Amino acid sequence: MQVKLFKKNVEYTTKEGEKKAATNYFLQCGDVLVPVEVKFFADKVTGEDKQYRTRRTLMSAFAEELPERKQDNVSEQTKAANAPIDDPTA
Repeated sequence: MQVKLFKKNVEYTTKEGEKKAATNYFLQCGDVLVPVEVKFFADKVTGEDKQYRTRRTLMSAFAEELPERKQDNVSEQTKAANAPIDDPTA
């Protein structure tokens, strides 16, 4: 099984109405996308995380852009999943 790292840049609005940008990361394991968070680990004494920026930069450097999902393919899969199943015992 091959594992790939993807990123997606998104915009969101804060409670104060301010627009901000964020990057979401995902690992693709087979057909499943697993969200990944770059975590901030505060030092107990200083409250700083000197490696946070490095981890975030490395994730961004090695991640590929997440391809857009095809809407037609998704709707076909939904239709197939919701289709009635013939009962052979009936």
